[in-house]
Amino acid sequence: MVTLSNDELKCISLFEQMTGASPEDCVISPERVTFIVKESEMGRAIGRQGSTIKRVREAFGKQVDVFEAADSLEGFVRKLYSGIELRELKVSEPEGVKSVQIAVGSKDRGAAIGRNGERIKLARMLLERKYGAKLKLV
Repeated sequence: MVTLSNDELKCISLFEQMTGASPEDCVISPERVTFIVKESEMGRAIGRQGSTIKRVREAFGKQVDVFEAADSLEGFVRKLYSGIELRELKVSEPEGVKSVQIAVGSKDRGAAIGRNGERIKLARMLLERKYGAKLKLV
């Protein structure tokens, strides 16, 4: 179970008021705020043509990322990388440590890593926080 700080709780409250979506988790970093919303609430969080998420970004004054929760580790990884074709996704537990290995095509590799490695770092942090799992991109 994740323990939320007062700042994270305040961000969740503001996000919920602005969007009507219910976040399960929030992570604050200097350059962004990341929310994990309950399944099926992604549309509410983003709004028509992105209008709601634009208002949220203006209110927070930084990049805001929203991901949808999933019932399984594999499902969550797929949602983190929606829009990118995952050629392979393996979940294993060697020596008691959960591990996720994903493979993407060469044309999607840059998108999977993100600018300055931001997307892969965020995915690794969220998987560690939510599932105690390590992520490897091959």
